[in-house]
Amino acid sequence: MSRPLVRVPLAGVVAGEVGLPPRASHYLAHVHRLGPGDRFVAFDPQAETEAEAEIIAVTRRGGSAHVRLGPPRPASLRPARRVTLIQALGRGSKVDAVVRDATELGATCIAPVLSARSVGGTRADRSGRLRRIAVEAARQCGRGDAPLIEPTAPLPEALRRHAPSAGSGLGLCLHPRAATPLGAALRELRSEGEVVLVVGPEGGLTDEELGLGASLRYRAVSLGPLVLRSETVCAAALGALLAWGAAR
Repeated sequence: MSRPLVRVPLAGVVAGEVGLPPRASHYLAHVHRLGPGDRFVAFDPQAETEAEAEIIAVTRRGGSAHVRLGPPRPASLRPARRVTLIQALGRGSKVDAVVRDATELGATCIAPVLSARSVGGTRADRSGRLRRIAVEAARQCGRGDAPLIEPTAPLPEALRRHAPSAGSGLGLCLHPRAATPLGAALRELRSEGEVVLVVGPEGGLTDEELGLGASLRYRAVSLGPLVLRSETVCAAALGALLAWGAAR
């Protein structure tokens, strides 16, 4: 069985000969030790296109690669539905792990937010760095796109901006004491309906935040009796959604 081709993110995939930027050249020539004649796949995560490519030459000094790109085509692997993750910020670099997991599990938009119980979070815009993390996760998992990373905003602002449309989308606030299981809510989801998942910080969402969500058509749902870490909730909920969609 042939091995899958190495994938490299590249802005603006257009047929023809081009020189790759230093980061992509280093990845091909030094990380994977590819050389002239070797093939790979270049993908543009913003345009959601990809193309097969061949290395023409690699310069000794600096290891820059000159390549030939084939005709672009729609990316072969993209999420089947729109899935937005509203994730409350917490301590340290937990959001980095959330972005990686969410990208691999099919989120199409990630909205980092500050909630009432956020500890150690910051309003500073880290969307550029998180975008790079998402693109790298997309490369590793085979996605031809990457989720939109929104600037950090207050939770109420994000709840209003992504409020689900009546009858067509599903907005879910993950909460350990909710009476409705996540699985029961997913049974009501239409085949291509959009999903918005809201995950609180380490201390969870407050009653006021849950009340605002309810007024905007978000439903409180639970993943079971265990209290999970904030970053674990993201992976568990998105994994359940992915498995539910595949089983239909």
